Amino acid sequence: MIQRRTLHEQHNLSEREQKSFQILELIRQRGPLTRTELSQGTGFNIVTVSNYISQFIERGLVVERGFDVSTGGRKPILVELNSKSGFAIGIDLGPVDMYHTRHTVVVITDFKGHRVHQVIRPRILDSLDRVLQSTREVIKELLDTSPIDISKIQGVAVGVPGVLDERAGTVRDTSHQGIRTSYVAMREQWESEFGLPVLIGNDATLAGYGELRLGLERPISNMIYMYSDVGASLIIDGQIYWGASGSAGELDLFIQTDDDYVSWVNSPTGALPKYWDLGLTQQAKKLVSEGHATTIEELVKGKAESINLDIVVQAAQEGDQLSRQLIEHAAMQLGIRIGVLVNLLNPEVVVIGGGIEKAGAMLLEPVWRAVKKYAYEEPASLVDVLPAQLGEQAVALGAACWVIREVFTQA
Repeated sequence: MIQRRTLHEQHNLSEREQKSFQILELIRQRGPLTRTELSQGTGFNIVTVSNYISQFIERGLVVERGFDVSTGGRKPILVELNSKSGFAIGIDLGPVDMYHTRHTVVVITDFKGHRVHQVIRPRILDSLDRVLQSTREVIKELLDTSPIDISKIQGVAVGVPGVLDERAGTVRDTSHQGIRTSYVAMREQWESEFGLPVLIGNDATLAGYGELRLGLERPISNMIYMYSDVGASLIIDGQIYWGASGSAGELDLFIQTDDDYVSWVNSPTGALPKYWDLGLTQQAKKLVSEGHATTIEELVKGKAESINLDIVVQAAQEGDQLSRQLIEHAAMQLGIRIGVLVNLLNPEVVVIGGGIEKAGAMLLEPVWRAVKKYAYEEPASLVDVLPAQLGEQAVALGAACWVIREVFTQA
């Protein structure tokens, strides 16, 4: 079982922890591999790799599996991850935005990140502290119905929406005018009841980590994950960047008073939208109420309250001009924001998720045009803009991957 550590401690891995993670992660991604291949893939000498592999075999994390094809002499032995030697729980509490579908997602994965069990329940419409309390029952249901030996579960990670402050043990619920909720007591209660270490992290950050480990087809060291446009996950040198208190990646401004500056921020030309769906739902409802010609009204049978992101995307895919224009405008605004981040961080990849990626090329093409226009040529020429692959499972799977990371580093 892992030892819970502070986010700051995770930024400062020892040499042994770094090597453990690199070797085990390479086996997870590309195994089975020979010790020679692991040496080549990590840059560690063959003796170092062999010593680590011996220890991993002793612990049951790695197993030997037959022989590779020989190019002469003794056939090399393949090693692979024993993915069923342990399991991780990942939890997505669910978003708090009124225009976004609310569900709490709880999953169990093996050490390869493959989902073996899950429970999805509607997220209660209440404050974050009440949501944390209700999640206890979902965890209990997950464990009670689990098909695997729960004694092999190594830890729990929870993705929470809001601004995290690990120093104070609080999360600021941005949908409730900045109300702070302490998660320390609930974490301690869970750890006591379930006998497992509990890690708490921002949902956008963990969604991006899940895409990094499970969604991309090639190894990436520097990546930005856009959780719609309300948050971002920053991956630097292959590791999560949490920031000083765990709140890195928040893209919104926190303004408490109304003044001329706020009026400018809230104007269409003065600031970028800050909604889970890029403001598409709200804007579509407004235009429908004003009587603009659109098939959206037909799709919801005149019930404006039923308009959501999926409806806008469906209408656009069926050729509705108004919906296409809404997506185009929102995508350009998002692309401007991404362009700023590309200039700042010079990533290899920007992944767009949080649900808006459902719009496909209608979203990605104008986003890419905006990045090319507003980012400098040098970083823009190197970056790929890709849709997320994990869908609504991203936060929960990313949280489980965080537990797996801790297992690997502490091996």
